[in-house]
This record gives sequence, C-alpha cells and structure tokens, in this order.
Amino acid sequence: MASEQSDAMKQFIELQSKFVETTQRAKHLTQTIMQREQDIRRSALTGQEMSGLPEDVGCYKGIGRCFIKEPMTAVMSNLEESMKGCSEEIEKAKSQKEYMQKTLNETETNIKELLQGNEVLSRELLQSGYMV
Repeated sequence: MASEQSDAMKQFIELQSKFVETTQRAKHLTQTIMQREQDIRRSALTGQEMSGLPEDVGCYKGIGRCFIKEPMTAVMSNLEESMKGCSEEIEKAKSQKEYMQKTLNETETNIKELLQGNEVLSRELLQSGYMV
C-alpha cells in the first residue's frame, strides 16, 4: 500500500509540474502574440506616415546604433515583409497555444481523476499542504 501511495504521489507531482510548465509556455505564447501584433501596428503606422511623403525623400533605416540611408521603396518593402513575418509568427503561436490549451485541459482532467480515485492521496496532499 505504501508503494502504491508513493506512486500516486509521484504521478500527482509529475502531472502538477506538467500543468505548471504548460501554463507558463501558454503565457509566453500569449506575450509573443501581443508583441507581434504591436509590431504589425507599428509597421502599418510607419507605412501610412511614409506613404504621404514624396518618392525622392531620403529615408533612414536603424541598424543597431547607426542609421543607413535607403530608398523609400526599400524601406516600405522591408515594412511589408516585417508585417508578413509577424503575421506568420502570430498564426504559428496561435496554433501552438491551442495545442497547449488542449494539453492543459487533459492534464487538469488527469489530476481530477487521480484525486477522485485515490482518497488516501487526497488526504496526504491536504496534510502536506498541497491542497487547501
């Protein structure tokens, strides 16, 4: 019975750590999505402001600590490429986040089933301070 108890406790701790890890990864993906959406808005705004300028105006692209002069068409195409790349990253992150959500739901279900099926484990978790 003691080895069965310790096995159940090990399984609970494993499921709990998987749940925490998946939650953290999902939050990171949410932050990535928000950052890329902000990058898209910034690029779109920059493109709108630059579209009102004459074609012969010199534009500068920031690289590290310096600025390099480039034609306006090159800067506009870089902005469009940046927006496309960010859109692709957003779609990828959303699909990963959807998968993480499914994993979270499965893990939560497994934890509930483990606790419902093992009252001794539930008592031990209450005594050790895992559950309130």
